[in-house]
Amino acid sequence: MPRAARSGIRPHRIKYPSPENLRREYLLVNSHNAIDLSVPAPHRESTGVFASRGFAPALLALAMLVCATGLNCGGSMDTPLPPGPIGSSLGTATRLLLDDAGFAALNSSLAPSKVDVYDLGPVQPGDRVRVALEPPVGTLRPKTAVLDFDGVLFTYYSGQGGAAGLQTIIDAVVTQATGKLFLCLANSAANNVTQAYSGSVEILRSEPIPTPPPQILLLNFAGGSIMLPEGNFTVLPFNAADIDANYAGMTAAIKMKIADVVRENFEGTPVQVVTSDDPPPAGPFSTIEFGAFSATLFGISQDVDQENVDRCDDAIVFTNDFDKAFAVQPTADGIATAIGNVAAHEAGHLLGLNHTSDVTDLMDTTGSASTLLADQDFKTANLHPNIFPFGKQDGPALIARVVGP
Repeated sequence: MPRAARSGIRPHRIKYPSPENLRREYLLVNSHNAIDLSVPAPHRESTGVFASRGFAPALLALAMLVCATGLNCGGSMDTPLPPGPIGSSLGTATRLLLDDAGFAALNSSLAPSKVDVYDLGPVQPGDRVRVALEPPVGTLRPKTAVLDFDGVLFTYYSGQGGAAGLQTIIDAVVTQATGKLFLCLANSAANNVTQAYSGSVEILRSEPIPTPPPQILLLNFAGGSIMLPEGNFTVLPFNAADIDANYAGMTAAIKMKIADVVRENFEGTPVQVVTSDDPPPAGPFSTIEFGAFSATLFGISQDVDQENVDRCDDAIVFTNDFDKAFAVQPTADGIATAIGNVAAHEAGHLLGLNHTSDVTDLMDTTGSASTLLADQDFKTANLHPNIFPFGKQDGPALIARVVGP
């Protein structure tokens, strides 16, 4: 999280579940779990209104005839996609025809500003969506977002990380009624390079709906250490005077306010928030450290943990000299509110939430430092353009899907 314009492009690790390795770690460069002081806030973009266009009647009739006669409707790696350009919005999405086993092949390319959108059709709770992509060279794959009918994010892959060759990059089970899903791919290559891709989509029907495990979040004011892509940090016990000498003697009050803010931010979710002043947690827990210094960041997480695979990952809020990014030094209550909002933001990454473009949302990365002094919440907000060109993220719904009571 950047200390000024919160639109940082910082390295981080990101974890994605797959049947091959549910604990696979990827090292990412130019990603978005940190907020960077040195980068100015970008212009916000809305998701816009999706235009509508149907199949030509003759093509639709032909597709119905083929399926009615029992022929393969798009299931093998040799079966071509429907003719013509791939749709570029939910309203113009190309219908991806799955075979009887729920399989369809992908094979296309993306110009620098192009988005390919595939209509995956209706889904029900228990349907398991798997997407595998293979880059032509290297390991860079398209940014991949699976959106529901309203353009709300179901799950996401950043495009970076992993090994060469065909790999499963999305593997998630639908847990509640969403109507239909859309597979959206955006070019993640640098230097205006057209990016080719091939792979497959598979929807396995009526799979068991997993019960999400509980999640404990520990606010550690007692000191510790954390390993990050930027390096390892050793954190001393939290002392308000390390923020600024004007806060000396206010450590207990500021700690209490930070904890209250984080608990309020997670109110209504299954996440259990405890502090290092409480008895040790009885189960697995993720940790937020408080301390150390960064000239460019308010905080950073170890990863954006899609699907909350790792229940023991960590983040840090750089509280030393935390007040220096504000035009006017905040009150003790204000500085604690800001630190609590940053802690909740980084915890959101540990639960799989991405950056958004709404200064009232905790996952926002467009506002200035002063926005941290206000009441922020996990909410539905537009995805930041660096994450995906369009779409929204429903923070509370995503948390509820990956965290159980």
